[in-house]
Amino acid sequence: MLKEFISNAALLIASFSLMGVLFKDKPLYPTSPFSTKLSWGICFGILGNVLMSFSFQVGPDIYADLRHLAIVIAGAFGGYIPALIAAALISIGRICLFGFNNSALLPAVGALVTGVVCGVISKLNIHRTLKAFTMNLCGLLIISIVFIIRIEDAAVLKNVLSLHYLISLAGGLFGYHFFVFVVDSNETQHQLKHSLFKVKETEERFRLLAEYSSDMITMHNDQAEYIYISPAVREVIHFEYPELLGKTLETFIHPDDVERTNSMFQRALQEGSAESTHRYRSKFGDYIWIESTLKSVPYQEEGEKKVIIVSRNITNRKLTEQKLQEANELLNRLSYMDGLTGIANRRYFDETLLREWAKALNLQTPITLVMFDIDYFKKYNDTYGHLKGDFCLQKIAQAINDLFPEPSNCTFCRYGGEEFALILPYSNGENGLEIAQQIKETVQSLKVPHKSSEIADIVTLSIGIASMYPTKINHPDSLIKAADSSLYLSKTRGRNTISINELSWKDFS
Repeated sequence: MLKEFISNAALLIASFSLMGVLFKDKPLYPTSPFSTKLSWGICFGILGNVLMSFSFQVGPDIYADLRHLAIVIAGAFGGYIPALIAAALISIGRICLFGFNNSALLPAVGALVTGVVCGVISKLNIHRTLKAFTMNLCGLLIISIVFIIRIEDAAVLKNVLSLHYLISLAGGLFGYHFFVFVVDSNETQHQLKHSLFKVKETEERFRLLAEYSSDMITMHNDQAEYIYISPAVREVIHFEYPELLGKTLETFIHPDDVERTNSMFQRALQEGSAESTHRYRSKFGDYIWIESTLKSVPYQEEGEKKVIIVSRNITNRKLTEQKLQEANELLNRLSYMDGLTGIANRRYFDETLLREWAKALNLQTPITLVMFDIDYFKKYNDTYGHLKGDFCLQKIAQAINDLFPEPSNCTFCRYGGEEFALILPYSNGENGLEIAQQIKETVQSLKVPHKSSEIADIVTLSIGIASMYPTKINHPDSLIKAADSSLYLSKTRGRNTISINELSWKDFS
């Protein structure tokens, strides 16, 4: 009897191995699809019937085998659906194999009850191993009840139950763990197959991206030598693959950008990523603007890191940015330029005076302001007309502006109307007088007719000068006020005059 029980257990375990091969792509879990559970349930039911075919007689019309373990394993791994299917098929098989009689009916009912009990236990929130052990015990208990009902000889009953429990528990434990091995092996194979598929899919995706991307994808060793170049190289820089292979990156970089590009390459090696914008020499010898993203690969081969660079041609964008920058600079200049005379306007005067005042305060140097306007300019407009007046302002502004060619510390502005101002940083009153005299003589040398003037027959200027050392308690307005007062003083003294504030002024008419 022991030999037959062991043979039954061996058949059970061998069947598990075969089932694992048949259903390697359909693992059995409580969450598996119904079709998978149905397939496994039928297979376990067939296994139970095969085990019954190899059962052995232990008494008159009494047969023993390990068919209940097929139900147990089905319930432990797949839940109540495969357990019930297996139990139903085993129950039907029992009647078909041994006929519809009392000796077959009771074991058939026992198989159904075992399926129901295993289905209930499968719902418990306990470990799968404990579920399988509990199901096995319950199955043995049901079989024991059947044997107790059918076997009247106590000695035979004791012997049958002892061997049945021993082989069922041992075989069930071994069979359970073997089935775990089968399931885990299939899962590992499935994961490996899935991983290989993903790797192949990734490689294919990368190949498609590399071949059809308009961006140039290159790979470099730690010496910045090309070891891979995507086909887009022909469109971006017009080279062919062999013309770049083995050459260093800096060979094709504009000399002014080599140091910065090498720095970004080393940063990518050390920190993992970097970005670079540089000029790249194409096959035609011209330089195009390239925007690159650099990333070091997450693995090392023979101790050498690789850097992948994705580059695109941004020459058109750079040209657009350059034009936009030039336009912005032009707008900025225009915003500080007087529309009539072409020299700096009042806004530029205000900002420059604040800036130069702060510098003078910090350096403890003097700052001088010269303010002047055209004598009797209203009468000039009344006599010659506003167009002539505008021309007069333009001519005088241009002549004075030519006295201070770039670069110069002086700032010449139109203050408003016919009034002008000249900011002289790092200058004292003596410097201001010298420049004011030069301005006065320059305007007189133009000999612009002015027959309505009450002091001369040509255009003349009244000039006021103020010079001071800035302090924290005063403000640039005090310098403007002082220069304006000097200008007013020049007008009250008869015009065509230079004055330096109300305390010490001198007539240079």
